Amino acid sequence: MAKSHHAFFEAVRRRIWALTFFVTLVCISTLVFSYVEKRDLFDSFYWTVTVISTVGFGDITPHTRIGKLLFIIDAVSGINVYIYLITSWQASIVEARLERKFWKITDSKNRSSNEPQKD
Repeated sequence: MAKSHHAFFEAVRRRIWALTFFVTLVCISTLVFSYVEKRDLFDSFYWTVTVISTVGFGDITPHTRIGKLLFIIDAVSGINVYIYLITSWQASIVEARLERKFWKITDSKNRSSNEPQKD
């Protein structure tokens, strides 16, 4: 039981780290893009989210070397963290459902073995 709790808290710790990294990446990218490309914060945030999510409409594009480098960093690291967060949360949901089913099966077996047999 202690091992499963340890695994649970380790998974939560990794998700918190990934979420923190993701939020930090979005904030820093938004601020840098705004400053380097002379865009307002909303447009910069919009650009950052579309790049990280790989939607990339192309209506806002970087024109400076730093902006293009920022695009590469966002595209490579952002999508990896984004995918990690989605798959880890989905795995948690599946694990919870499987655990519930396991306990239902275990409980029903225990109840049936404890019931007196009828002749």
